[in-house]
Amino acid sequence: MKLKLLSLLTLFGACTMMYAQTTFEPKVTIDSNTGNNPYTIATGLIDGDSILDIIIGTDVDHIIVWYKGNGDGTFIKQTAIVNSLINVGAVKLVDLNGDGSLDLLASGFGSYATSTYGNNSKLVWFANDGAGNFVTEQLITDAYDGLSGSFVGNIDADSNIDIAVTSSVDNQVIWFSGDGFGNFGSANIIDNTLAAPGVINMKDIDGDGDLDAIIATAVYSGDVIEIFRNDLFPGGSVAFTKDATSVATGKNGVFNATFEDLDGDANLDILATEVSYGSGPTGNFYWYEVDEVDEFGVILSYTETPFVTSIVNPSVAQHVDLDGDSLKDIILSSGSSGAGYDLVWYKNNGGTYGAEQVIDDTSSQAFVYDVADYDGDGDLDIASCAYNQDDLNYFSNNNIVLSTNDYNLESLSIFPNPTKNVLNFKGISSETLNLEVFDILGKSVLNTSIEQNGSLDISALNSGLYIIKFENTNTTHKFVKQ
Repeated sequence: MKLKLLSLLTLFGACTMMYAQTTFEPKVTIDSNTGNNPYTIATGLIDGDSILDIIIGTDVDHIIVWYKGNGDGTFIKQTAIVNSLINVGAVKLVDLNGDGSLDLLASGFGSYATSTYGNNSKLVWFANDGAGNFVTEQLITDAYDGLSGSFVGNIDADSNIDIAVTSSVDNQVIWFSGDGFGNFGSANIIDNTLAAPGVINMKDIDGDGDLDAIIATAVYSGDVIEIFRNDLFPGGSVAFTKDATSVATGKNGVFNATFEDLDGDANLDILATEVSYGSGPTGNFYWYEVDEVDEFGVILSYTETPFVTSIVNPSVAQHVDLDGDSLKDIILSSGSSGAGYDLVWYKNNGGTYGAEQVIDDTSSQAFVYDVADYDGDGDLDIASCAYNQDDLNYFSNNNIVLSTNDYNLESLSIFPNPTKNVLNFKGISSETLNLEVFDILGKSVLNTSIEQNGSLDISALNSGLYIIKFENTNTTHKFVKQ
């Protein structure tokens, strides 16, 4: 829900600063019987109707099921997807065969029994027929035990989706090249030197045009966070080399680590969580920034800054704009069982972050969550899994705009909608207007300006639902790219 209070503009015609206040509605349970221990979640357009859907996987009874979105924050549970995985640890929605529909990529950790730990682990995918039917399980690999972390992206720069995974039992991090038609080559090694690698994420950290990797381990004693640089550019082929300087050492199990520009200086920092485990110490939530480099640009040291949090067992941190001010805030979830703060957020004040604000304190072990505009009102909501309660929950974002500036966009219209190539505007009162286009997951995909009653070329965008935000206002419009 979004409320626009324009009384100052109406009564005085004044030019005022815009700011927003973000709160979240109390938890609404989408499904109180997901299956035993829901542990992974993904969001996307599953059935081709331009309304966001959710898919989850459970850790004990191996259920994968998706929930059809109604566009208003409510969902309809679908029939579970038949699969052969044991202890589902990851699900992702990505078009693997190039037909325009989001397919399902999933992995199972394998057995938890001590004598067979990680056995029967698999990485598989299911083609989507465009209507949300995932029928045939297709094997990518079953050659590694204890598959846990995964990443999808263009690792070899050939325009096709590739997959990287960690095998925490076999101490391997590998990647598979995709051909764009759902076929994947043999495993390629990123690293086989780290003990119990559990996390992999990738971004181009050095600006050379290829994806580099951040890898973290979960031995729960002496764990590390390491950066591996891809030599595709300028070397000519994919090959990863570990930085001489570790991001962090001596940790007690790293649950999550990602590259993020936390302070707005255009350089990627690192956001990481250290879990508590058993009788071990309380977990931590860290920000790492490059502290010192030599004359050749080689990193010599990092500065570690802990965030203050009431969460004993920090799990997943995401960097997203919750309050619509174009600055990415931080959301943190908890893997602790029982009562406690389970979802919190930190407001970005321009490279520094405010105190922890509680979103929810009623979900036991909210390990994982996803962030998207599930109710179509232009702000980012949260869907989360409560591992210990077997629940899928929803939190609606109330992004209340308290005032606006001198752009009067109440009469602005866009057409045609849906559209294939060009979006036209009518009712712009200024000579030019800056705008930014976001996809349904809140990622900025286009940043430009338009002239009075001008048009916007959106032909390069993928099909789907998008949101336009106009600079210095909180006015948004949705459109569908066909």
